[in-house]
Amino acid sequence: MQLRRISTAFVGSAHHRDASVTYQLASRMSNLMPAAVRMTNSHAEDASETKNNGSRIEICVPTPDDMEDIGGILSVGSTGGDVILLDGDLGAGKTCFSRGFVRGRTGRYDERVTSPTYLLSNSYDVDGGSTKLYHMDLYRLSGAETDLLPLDLENVFTSGISLIEWPSRLNKKPSERLEITLTIDSSTDAAPEIEDEDSKYRRMTLIPFGARWVERLQFLQSEGLLEDLM
Repeated sequence: MQLRRISTAFVGSAHHRDASVTYQLASRMSNLMPAAVRMTNSHAEDASETKNNGSRIEICVPTPDDMEDIGGILSVGSTGGDVILLDGDLGAGKTCFSRGFVRGRTGRYDERVTSPTYLLSNSYDVDGGSTKLYHMDLYRLSGAETDLLPLDLENVFTSGISLIEWPSRLNKKPSERLEITLTIDSSTDAAPEIEDEDSKYRRMTLIPFGARWVERLQFLQSEGLLEDLM
């Protein structure tokens, strides 16, 4: 079974999908992911202990709906200890990606997911409340240890699933992680008749650190879930 393919066709304001299809299938898809890929990982304190082996995926994201779809797809099989770091241009879609991820992982496709810019962290119960999914936005922080201390990041990175916007504020990155960088492609209009930043394609670069993230991306590629955007 496959999730429905992501369409790269931009159809302007009429581009509205039945989000429940993506998130319900994402939930079912997690049962097909190999146990070795879904098993809980551990993190070393020094990010240099786990190297990236050169693996990376670059994809084009035409619309906000596509961005949410990718978030939903990447939520497949996520478990405690998973860390995704979201970096890139302001307004490039980090919160939009997170919305798709949260809705996909919780199975609540109408969940209200907003940027925690002022709250710093929003959390959601998954797996019947046994696991927390954290969505953090560190934009307003300086990166000082005293700023980060209330977030209890050591516990979050170990036991929770975490989506971290503006990870440049972190003093240390978990050794096993997925780094996602989003940029606005100013050279290409997804809809030339609409002259605003939302009409621009987004470029997404995914770089896995640690064998588990490499295996997960390979699994999603083998299922053809990202190929339409590559």
